[in-house]
Amino acid sequence: MAVGREERERQVRLQKIGIAAAVGLAVLLLLWAFQMLPFQKGRAVGLSPEVEQHRETVEAYCAEYGISGYSELVLAIMQQESAGQVVDVMQCSESPFNTLYARTPGSIGDTDYSIRVGVETFAYCLEEAGCKSPRNKKRLKLAIQQYNYGNDYAEWAMENYGGYSLENAQEYAGKMMAVLGWSQYGDAEYVTHVLRYYRMGW
Repeated sequence: MAVGREERERQVRLQKIGIAAAVGLAVLLLLWAFQMLPFQKGRAVGLSPEVEQHRETVEAYCAEYGISGYSELVLAIMQQESAGQVVDVMQCSESPFNTLYARTPGSIGDTDYSIRVGVETFAYCLEEAGCKSPRNKKRLKLAIQQYNYGNDYAEWAMENYGGYSLENAQEYAGKMMAVLGWSQYGDAEYVTHVLRYYRMGW
């Protein structure tokens, strides 16, 4: 039986719709798979065995504080801060979130507590920097420098320069040295130093 012209056109339209739907579904599946890949959140590299042994603890606290996507970066920060060689592995005793030990350098006497305080501090830094994703490189760098400087660096950098740069990190350090009468303030190249141990996600 011959198929009429209208029927043929209808069949062609349905075929095109089917192909488009299949392509759309394939794209959605690929996007979902891409989001699930581990390199999306970046990965830590060059970690010492002493830092690697704290991976599960870091992941647990990152989950607790709602920053699971940043656990690899926290490990990179730990590598830069201490390489896992001291008890206060996150070097966060001066953080306002440290409520159990004196807020003086290296005063934290419990490694698990150091990781907890470090993660909580970094979660705060991410919030201050307005960083919503580990793939937002500009805001992520601002949060990293905030971890080192504390105080109002992220807010100051956003208000005056729209974000982090090495130059404004150096300027802020000079400003704080003048205010505090210190000969040194933090590490103006902290972002570069931390990112030696971290590969950004896609």
